[in-house]
Amino acid sequence: MKYTLLLCMFCFAITQGKTQITEPCSSFRSGNFLYTDENNITWELSRNGKRQTETNKKTGKTVKFRILWLNECEYRLTQVWTNIRERRKWNRAHYTYRIIATTARSYTYSCICKDSPTVGGTVVRLDY
Repeated sequence: MKYTLLLCMFCFAITQGKTQITEPCSSFRSGNFLYTDENNITWELSRNGKRQTETNKKTGKTVKFRILWLNECEYRLTQVWTNIRERRKWNRAHYTYRIIATTARSYTYSCICKDSPTVGGTVVRLDY
């Protein structure tokens, strides 16, 4: 029983480390996207060059980032501006994301955030 449990844990750890890239990550470097955050709020995301803007159309809240691609499937966002009073303290803060799976219209990511546990989600392309 003990060995079966260890074997299951080992297999789970191996499968979690694998990425499933079916579409090149570079195809998500620009465009318009949607994602839902951990509070179940939907945000529109627009990427162009070295800029990323996230907007909640219902509330008018906006967060602007500078984006730096570290490699094919990993990028760092630096918050540069927001009209959300509570988030202004995170201006100049860095967040590193890793794309772990892609499809033609979406990608799944995980955030390597030092101030919070690993956060992940899915971003869906609007302009396909």
